[in-house]
Amino acid sequence: MIEYNWRAAQADDIPDIVGMAEQHFQTEIDNIFKPEPVVYSRHITFAVVNQFYNPRAELLNVARDQDNKMIAYTWAKSQDYTAWSDNEMVSVRMAHVDMTLNGKLRIRLVQDMMSMWEGWAKIIGVNIVCSTTMRHDQSGFLKLHAKNGYDVRGSYAYKKLNTEQTGLPIP
Repeated sequence: MIEYNWRAAQADDIPDIVGMAEQHFQTEIDNIFKPEPVVYSRHITFAVVNQFYNPRAELLNVARDQDNKMIAYTWAKSQDYTAWSDNEMVSVRMAHVDMTLNGKLRIRLVQDMMSMWEGWAKIIGVNIVCSTTMRHDQSGFLKLHAKNGYDVRGSYAYKKLNTEQTGLPIP
């Protein structure tokens, strides 16, 4: 089994993040949106800086293996709201894994991501997490959410966290 570690994304991770998106996920959007790696790089750069200066605003973490190869990353934002409620939620922007990895490891990485989203939401005092997908093959991803207590509605998965555990100080 591959050993890996998660950590906050840094500037030197940006080319690998953009590269993974291009290599594994660009085909999921290119019949709808024009892929623009420079634009994605800019947004990721802003997220890295924002996470550093305002850790309650964004979460952008990368997983690297023992050879320092990036095998996954996840990006989430706080201060998001639905049109029908003033309840703040953490919205997952990206949950990408290296699709050449075996299925068990990919599942474990996504489960790690869910733990990070939920842990971060509790730390910043937000008790709703929303994860969405636009992938063509989304059933496994959404089943994993359901198995982990998310309420799946179409391609959206919501989880209401225990409100008694929110509002912990950020280290």
